[in-house]
Amino acid sequence: MITSIIGILISIVQPEHHFEPDVEKLFEEYSDMVYRIAYVRMSHPADAEDVFQEVFMRLVKHHKKLRSSEHAKAWLIRCTINRCNSFYQSAWQRRTVGLEECTIPYDPGYEHIELLDAVRALSPDHRDAIHLYYYEGYSCKEIADLLETSESTIKSRLRRARIELKSVWSEEDDPIGE
Repeated sequence: MITSIIGILISIVQPEHHFEPDVEKLFEEYSDMVYRIAYVRMSHPADAEDVFQEVFMRLVKHHKKLRSSEHAKAWLIRCTINRCNSFYQSAWQRRTVGLEECTIPYDPGYEHIELLDAVRALSPDHRDAIHLYYYEGYSCKEIADLLETSESTIKSRLRRARIELKSVWSEEDDPIGE
């Protein structure tokens, strides 16, 4: 009787399907996404590479806490955004000035470098919403969950970002305004 009760308790405590994260597989699947998010948020490719490296070092350290493939993807996005925010808040970053980049910037899939520059000029909240919605293909609800905010806030950010991007593009394309 006691063994059957223990068996029942063990089956309740242990889930039937246990997610075993494979760090190498997660790296192969999500490395491009992590780099794109870091690249859009950072000023220089080298800074994006630093964030990229730190995110995957954290993945190696915390991969046992991931519950599913979807949770792993959301965790990587959230971790990337947090690492970018921490980078800008660090004392080192506030006290140093980077050298001008002399190389041609890497374009992680944007068709126009002007579009990338315009997206980068947006506030971080608007930039994240635009990138996750248009480039990563997330819905407003999914973005709200990832960024821990309401869906209506994400819709407002997208609307405001579109208006700002439209004004930037119309100024650049207007030959009379020059």
